[in-house]
Amino acid sequence: MLNHSDTTHAIYDIQRPEYWDSHSLDQELERVYDICLGCRLCWNLCPSFPALFDTLDEQAQRKREAAEKAGRVGAKEERAEYLDLPEGEHAVEASIEAEFVGDVTELTAAEKWRVVDLCYQCKLCDPICPYTPDKEHEFQLDFPRLMLRAQAVRTKAGRKKLSDIFLSNTDAVGKLGSMTAPFSNWGNRFWPLRFLMEKVMGISRHRTLPDFHRETFAKWFQRHRRTTPVPVKPAGKVAIFPTCYTNANDPEVGIAAVEILEHNDVEVQLASQRCCGAPHLSSGDFEAFRRQARPLLEELAKWTHQGYQIVVAGPPTCSLTIRHDYAYLDGSDGPLAKDIALVAENTQDISQYLMQLHKDGQLKTDFVNELGEINYHLSCHLKAQKRGFKSRDLLRLVPDTKVNMVDKCSGMDGGWGMKAEYYDESIKVAEKLVGALNRKPANHTCSDCTLAGMQIHEASKGAITTEHPLKLIHHAYGLDDKVNK
Repeated sequence: MLNHSDTTHAIYDIQRPEYWDSHSLDQELERVYDICLGCRLCWNLCPSFPALFDTLDEQAQRKREAAEKAGRVGAKEERAEYLDLPEGEHAVEASIEAEFVGDVTELTAAEKWRVVDLCYQCKLCDPICPYTPDKEHEFQLDFPRLMLRAQAVRTKAGRKKLSDIFLSNTDAVGKLGSMTAPFSNWGNRFWPLRFLMEKVMGISRHRTLPDFHRETFAKWFQRHRRTTPVPVKPAGKVAIFPTCYTNANDPEVGIAAVEILEHNDVEVQLASQRCCGAPHLSSGDFEAFRRQARPLLEELAKWTHQGYQIVVAGPPTCSLTIRHDYAYLDGSDGPLAKDIALVAENTQDISQYLMQLHKDGQLKTDFVNELGEINYHLSCHLKAQKRGFKSRDLLRLVPDTKVNMVDKCSGMDGGWGMKAEYYDESIKVAEKLVGALNRKPANHTCSDCTLAGMQIHEASKGAITTEHPLKLIHHAYGLDDKVNK
């Protein structure tokens, strides 16, 4: 019998040697899996939980079938009621059936690791789980961090997949893709090359890949800065962090963010377009994560020391990483600890920053275009930050605009959904989201996560095209009309 209250192996400080001990990890996996088995609140979230529950239920069924074959019990009867049983016999029958349950200690290594591999760090289980540290429960259960620990232990043992190596080098891929665009975009649609990518790198040939732009956001900003003066008395000071994805694959989001901020008299400077390091965390490669993230942390800290807010104009995974996961860069009393806390405190997503301006009475609401009805997809990594629904609230400021919030996971998670081995699972998750969107016809569908938007488009077979909320606000202000003129 596992002791659910024994948190000896609930270790999430990577500085501790026990964190990397495979036996300690295995003990914690069994404890957490057993808690989850008895609870099952998370059964309809990511594929990890159904995989765990189905495996253990099948294990229980095999035990019963073996007992029937040995003649220890008869075939199970489905009873509508137990009133016809002699007194006490219903309890005897129940005690016999209690023998046939799944046991996490009997899971094979492959079955345990299947649960780990199907976790794509959406973190939706965290707010639902009643046993987490932030709810001050004695079980101290942290499923996402446990899955990350498992990935880290495996990666340190030298078992990092080639697909993880390719997908984590976003800066190099983005630079090369932008330099060679539009040929790189043609290559991403050339079937023989995609077939080769799947066989060599593990990237699904069925996955639509994002386009690269010859003019990156950083190049646009440098050109833009030469023609646009900084406000003499700004309403705020922002160092915009475009993210590697916005820089190379979706510069229009960054451009919309800058023009909206400048329309509201905010001084905008460009922080590094260096990747935040999140892709390295997906595979648990903490060494690569440190090498990637530390220079960015040091630069962002310089901006915050100068009184700038760090505003993320890109996938919310990046703001989540900076605000929550940079704690992995150092211990609580290490030399980087103060900068980690300072940057986390002063980092916001673009919609959060704009809503703060509105709260302070500084956001202009001189909208000239209404937006109609909008289906707004709440991305998982925004929800995980527990800062409200700022993009939804921002869109609602536009007159004659109705916003329907759709709270379902897209199943993309960047690199996980691109891998050939998880592509089908990824699309299955997205189909639930597409079904929810189809039940609410709207003029626009939007998501803060552009990759989730791509997933929606793919899972809907091209029927639903999404936009970033910033682009809609940009249009509401009439700024796109100004650009076109």
